Amino acid sequence: MSTPSAISSLLARTRTSTGESLAELSEKTPVLLVLLRHEGCTFCRNAMSDIARLRRQIEASGTRIVLGHMSTPEGFATFAARYGLADVPAVEDPQCALYKGLGLKRGRLMQLIGLRVLTAWIKSTLAGHFPGKIKGDPLQLPGAFLLHHGRAVKKHTYRDASDRPDYIALATPQQAA
Repeated sequence: MSTPSAISSLLARTRTSTGESLAELSEKTPVLLVLLRHEGCTFCRNAMSDIARLRRQIEASGTRIVLGHMSTPEGFATFAARYGLADVPAVEDPQCALYKGLGLKRGRLMQLIGLRVLTAWIKSTLAGHFPGKIKGDPLQLPGAFLLHHGRAVKKHTYRDASDRPDYIALATPQQAA
């Protein structure tokens, strides 16, 4: 991850679909920032389903959700609407500047198509999360962060593309360092 001052600057420059910066939002309330893989990724679709299912619990903890993506705002709004998340603020990042600035890497071969990933891909597909068109960098790994007062206070770095974080634990401000 970049230095704390570089991250603070990045969060101040990064605008959400509401027009506010991530830093501004995180001054008002903790923010669970989920940086997704490309929309066609079955695991991105898992994440959207998980977030939709856990949304009330996350928001009840006082944390606001923001979704980061590599698509266009219009394309992502359509995608998010399929999960009932069209009203959740989003960050458009087709160049992956936020991903890189928060220390997220592009996946290595085993992180993208290893046995664990392929097994999870089969389970995800059988659960109805079918792969779709790639929109963004298919090698980019996702990440999830709790932002508060202009800083990243907690993070989940994915082991591989199929990893599923505990969004509730990550979003709980009381556990923030």
